[in-house]
Amino acid sequence: MKNQVRALNQHGYKDALLASSVKIEGDKICARTVNHVHDPSHVESNLQEVCFSPAKKSEEIVPIATKDSTCVKCKTMTVTPDSVHLRHDAIQSMHLLQCTDFFVTFLVSTRDGVTQVFEMKWGQEPTMLWEQEEGLADASSAIFLDKGAAVEIEKGKFANEEEDFLKSLTFTSRMSSQWTSISSFFMGGFVERVMDLFMTDDNDINHIGSSKSDIFGLNKVAVILSSNFHKVIGLDTSLKGSIIWKINLNPLAVWHKVIHGTATSRSSALGQGKHHPHSPEILILSYTEDQVEWKCVDGLRGDVIAQSTSDLTSAIVQIVPIYGHGHAHAGCKQSAALILSNGTVVFVPGAQNVENNLFTHVISKDTGIFRSMKVHVNADGNGSADVVGETVFNPKMERIVNVAYPQRNEVIQSPFTILGDDSLVLRYLNPHLCVIITEATVEYMEEVEMNSNEVFEALNSLDSDRSKTKKKPVGVTVSSEESSKLPKQASTIPTLFVNIVDTVSGQVLHRTSHSHASLGAVSSVPSHVPVVISENWIVYAFANQKSRRTEIGVLTLHEGMIDKHGITAFSTPEQQLTFSSFASQKPIVLAKTYAVNYPVSAIGVTNTKAGISSKNVLLATGVDGKIVNIDRRLLDPRRPFGEPKTNEKKEGLLQYAPLLPLSPLSVQSYSNHVESASILISTAANLESQTLIMALGGPDIFFTRLAPSSGFDSLPDSFNKLAIVIVMIGLYMVLRTLKKMSEKKFVTLFWS
Repeated sequence: MKNQVRALNQHGYKDALLASSVKIEGDKICARTVNHVHDPSHVESNLQEVCFSPAKKSEEIVPIATKDSTCVKCKTMTVTPDSVHLRHDAIQSMHLLQCTDFFVTFLVSTRDGVTQVFEMKWGQEPTMLWEQEEGLADASSAIFLDKGAAVEIEKGKFANEEEDFLKSLTFTSRMSSQWTSISSFFMGGFVERVMDLFMTDDNDINHIGSSKSDIFGLNKVAVILSSNFHKVIGLDTSLKGSIIWKINLNPLAVWHKVIHGTATSRSSALGQGKHHPHSPEILILSYTEDQVEWKCVDGLRGDVIAQSTSDLTSAIVQIVPIYGHGHAHAGCKQSAALILSNGTVVFVPGAQNVENNLFTHVISKDTGIFRSMKVHVNADGNGSADVVGETVFNPKMERIVNVAYPQRNEVIQSPFTILGDDSLVLRYLNPHLCVIITEATVEYMEEVEMNSNEVFEALNSLDSDRSKTKKKPVGVTVSSEESSKLPKQASTIPTLFVNIVDTVSGQVLHRTSHSHASLGAVSSVPSHVPVVISENWIVYAFANQKSRRTEIGVLTLHEGMIDKHGITAFSTPEQQLTFSSFASQKPIVLAKTYAVNYPVSAIGVTNTKAGISSKNVLLATGVDGKIVNIDRRLLDPRRPFGEPKTNEKKEGLLQYAPLLPLSPLSVQSYSNHVESASILISTAANLESQTLIMALGGPDIFFTRLAPSSGFDSLPDSFNKLAIVIVMIGLYMVLRTLKKMSEKKFVTLFWS
């Protein structure tokens, strides 16, 4: 093959060959070539087949069809789909890679997105060399499942969670649990666990839950949905991303969704409700025009527990995840409420364990209407939704470009922040928050430019009044004639809006704006603005067309402040013990904007088991191919503009600097190039110091383990366990020897 390519290169076709196109036809060597064109979209029309005879040094150019071939020919042998035991309609194309006197190598591309390479020897069956799932390069969404949950399922601990939890609170249950633990310890349970840590192979998939990584919660199953390829794939992170199961979905469906957990993060606040991330059951929805297909799947093994279809009277406008604790419908604990456009609600698989006063919301990007709704369950098992509140984002003035929700299953360790002077800042922890990013439309910006909107005139006049009050040297100010010739500054015209909305009441809690584009630079294509919500933090990134850089906006929400002497043994501040989206006050918002010298395609945040470790912000740099880990303290909006005071230094606050430096130590992808990642997810391990992250959405998938606050509760992998065992045995022998020497000395002393 190398000789064939070298021969073609010698004939003037260097750097224009398609690597998988070289083949032999009789006494000729042929290859597909691409003419050098500037427009990549016209490459297909410039394909040609170049054939020449090495002996005659002659060439002939034969145009070939651009349609994919369903068979390959090598000398006197023809390879068809029947040779690889595949249907003709299942194969999209077949390409010849290598043809020799002894074997042929060819590539098969199937219609469901699988690429396979076979090697076929003369007179034998083909052997598959490797297989690649192309759906992994087009991920729509992904979730993590804990492999340790498989052991709990086998022991029956997920059968009736609520009943088991209530029983565990009784005195007899606690005494029984302690006696079981003690007896297990003395009967060899401790020795067995130690042997598992040292002897069990982490890569043994048949012993889920018994390996060291499973005990520490480091092994996960990543469930990835590829809507364009109509399939759901399960990856085992302990096997370097090997595919352990795959489910093909309805190719005629309009969209697919993977449902897991609950709708809000309320159950995980302050360490409560940790059973949700451990539940392995997922619900897969496939929507067609008049019905929805659902599959209840064991996400660890890919087994379908139950499946069916539900008829719909109108289109689905919202999906509310619901987790069933007890005797779930059709054996599936994961369910969902489907809000239809006509105001009705359909529950799949059923309406068991659904609260009658369930709040949800509906967002229409076309009309810009945000409606908060209250769901009522009817006697027939269906439901209805009543409108509670409504907010309108005028689609003629601004368009919705992104919607973000709080991190579900995120454990919040503390509801306040301790300042340097020992006072407390209370965090605004509303589980029903929603961030809606809107952008000014092209039509509205043109109207502003043509009609000189009064709002912007007032802003300009305010800025001019402020400039008049400041004394400047002669020659610095601009004359009125020169100022009229200058273009309008984009800094006075907001074009990007960040809206914090309560999904229960439907009211806008806070709204901030940025001038990220000039009047002539606003595009009809919506901007890409990734957003993440963690605890009381909101972090988003956008491209500032004026400054030609990427800016990161940070918002922190607070309820108030308690003085260091406000809480004593004799006095406590008056605080509301209950929270209501209709009656509680709006949050106090602190904001800062930072700049980075690289694009940002996705934003994530680290999660740990108890929320004690530091929260770090993860950034995917898109085409730059890096995964950057930023300490959240660098993004703190409380960073002072001047020299930090003593109390601020105690908190670790640094002086504000608009540009965030990129340290090579903060690049978690190391030398790997993670191309165009659009999704960043993270999950907690059983070790508080460890968090697991995955970047996907582009052609690459990257998975790694991080320690935001260093590995304070675990030994490093390079720790010499054998040396510590030898030292302990040596110390034991020394102590035994010294004890005997001491006893002998005392005996000799007494006899003397």
